[in-house]
Amino acid sequence: MVEILQEVRDTQAVHYFCLGTTNSRYDLTVIYSSHFYNKSMVVSIQTGRMVLMSQEDIENEFLWREPLGIKKEDVEVVQQFFQQILSKVEFTTQY
Repeated sequence: MVEILQEVRDTQAVHYFCLGTTNSRYDLTVIYSSHFYNKSMVVSIQTGRMVLMSQEDIENEFLWREPLGIKKEDVEVVQQFFQQILSKVEFTTQY
C-alpha cells in the first residue's frame, strides 16, 4: 500500500534550450518552480540527469558540469547562459 503524504499542484514554466558552442551541442530543459527553495530543475536531454540550480550554484561547476554532460572547455559559456536564465534564491521556510 502506498500512502500519499503530500500533493501540491504547481503551475510550472518549462523552457527548452538548444545551446551550440564551438565544441558541442547541449539540449537542456529548465523547469521553474516555487518548490525546492525556488531552485530550477535543469535537465540534460543527452544525459537524462537533473540538477537543482540557482544563480548561487553557477560558480560551483562541480555541482552541475558532469551531471549535465558539459565539457570542461564549455563551462564558461554555459555559466554565462545560466546567469541569463536562472533566478536568485530568496530563502523562505518551506517545511
